[in-house]
Amino acid sequence: MRRFGSLQIRVKLIIIIGILFVGLTSILSFILVQNGKRIFNDRLAETCTLSLRHISQAIKDELLLYYRSESDANASSIHIAHIRETILSVAAENIEGLSYAAVIDRNGIIIAHTDLERISHRLSLADSLFYAQVNETIVRETGGIIEYIRPVFARRESDPNSRVRLGSSVLGFSKAIILRPIRTATGTIVAATGIIILLAVVIIFVIARRMTAQIDALAEGVRQVGQGNLNMEIPILVDDELGHLAGEFNSMIVHLREKLQMQKFVSKLTVQMIRKRSGSAELQPVGERREVTLLFSDVRSFSMMTEQLGPEEVVKLINIYLDIQSRIIEENNGIVDKFMGDQVMAIFIGETQADDALHAAVEIQRSIRELNKRRKRKGEVVLTIGCGLNIGPAVMGNMGSQSRLDYTVIGDVVNLSARLCALAKPGQIIAPIEMVDRLNGEYPTIRLNPVLVKGRSQPVDIFEVDYDRAIIM
Repeated sequence: MRRFGSLQIRVKLIIIIGILFVGLTSILSFILVQNGKRIFNDRLAETCTLSLRHISQAIKDELLLYYRSESDANASSIHIAHIRETILSVAAENIEGLSYAAVIDRNGIIIAHTDLERISHRLSLADSLFYAQVNETIVRETGGIIEYIRPVFARRESDPNSRVRLGSSVLGFSKAIILRPIRTATGTIVAATGIIILLAVVIIFVIARRMTAQIDALAEGVRQVGQGNLNMEIPILVDDELGHLAGEFNSMIVHLREKLQMQKFVSKLTVQMIRKRSGSAELQPVGERREVTLLFSDVRSFSMMTEQLGPEEVVKLINIYLDIQSRIIEENNGIVDKFMGDQVMAIFIGETQADDALHAAVEIQRSIRELNKRRKRKGEVVLTIGCGLNIGPAVMGNMGSQSRLDYTVIGDVVNLSARLCALAKPGQIIAPIEMVDRLNGEYPTIRLNPVLVKGRSQPVDIFEVDYDRAIIM
């Protein structure tokens, strides 16, 4: 049963429907054959009964006279000759399957037979007793012969209600010849049944294959989606429930593809929040205060360069530099919160957030420097960026309108890191002096002169990360 359960649906359908069809066809064929046999046997019995009745009527008087003239050999011979003529006339009719016709007297002696050599032979004691007990037409099989036996009686003149047994008339048919038409018909029915079953299996296979083709297509679609392939479409092969399911599956793939594309325009922080709160019917505008580290990076003098390039070249160029920064930020446990033109805003959360943000900023500057070397050798346009870092408490939550929300952070820590990024020179990483105590000292720092930034009444003490000296060390 377990092995059957592991078979393909197509094979299961073929087996189940095939078994049902073969069973029904076999039953119908058996019924037809049996009915044919019964009808044939009934007709044969009816014909033989009529023939035996005719023979019995024809020979009854001769048998009666035969017994009365047993003392007169000549008279007895005449009556027996008449009986034998009657039997030979039956044989002359060439009844198909008739092996012999015979008349047996009440003493068990064959007095007439189509096989002349058997005339005057006495039956065995068992057969004699058997014939003596037959009171009506019966049928029996002896070897390959089917015998129809009818007793011949005469009524006593003194007592019309009593009968005297005169003998028996017998017709013997060859069983093989008699059953030949039935065997022929049976063979024809079996052959026809076999052909019908073969055609049925082929038709069932075609139908089952057509039925399961849509299921196979759906299974392949599920497998492809499970492997992350959304650039596919399931062919709709039928217009039934399975076809409708395939159509719905294609719609689902389109929605998944759209969702995947839309996720590229949403920060991972927002996606994580949505997944975390996917059980809620609506996203509530809740907020929380958390300590975060912000990294801002901005391309220097980008506006001047865009004037020299076409729109397609501008987008292609900026995407090269933004892609490098995004990958480095994510590799260092950061989240790109948003792209603002040529500027990147990234958020770092966790126990090592300050060091993660600094590592990301250093790798960004080093990677862009190496990229610019390769691009200069090819004569291509290069870009430089400045980075600003800051750590501190911020408010994190869903912000925006009822129709457009963004899960992000706001606060003074965000504003200051953006201001420091704007002050950073090409290739420079600067941060407030308070952040030094949160770093592990992996990179040398250089204290810079305090700077005035928008939103602060007092100058801000800042430092620069000397990542070039760290390379030498």
